[in-house]
Amino acid sequence: MVSTGDINNKYQIIGVVGSTINNQEDSTAAGGCGGCGGPVATTVTISTEETYEKAAEKLLELAKAKGGDAIIYATFDYRIAISGTGNFTKQVKELFCYGTAVKITD
Repeated sequence: MVSTGDINNKYQIIGVVGSTINNQEDSTAAGGCGGCGGPVATTVTISTEETYEKAAEKLLELAKAKGGDAIIYATFDYRIAISGTGNFTKQVKELFCYGTAVKITD
């Protein structure tokens, strides 16, 4: 469970967790450079909803690694950044997320 506020359960605070997620995802396909047979990697932009879902999943993963099973007071902030150089420059939305990891006790 990831909540942007408090929850109606008794819990023990484990600690703060945080991560940065962006709206880019790598995709690999067979094929390659004009038939050379190697894989081709490309970067695709995922939706805003998927970006937030990835962020919530990452927070929960970090909480579980610390022994927690939920996040309370999750916060999500974003910024537009530039990724790549030269002809490969593009805008990337970076999503900063953090929250309090808790262990539900009831």
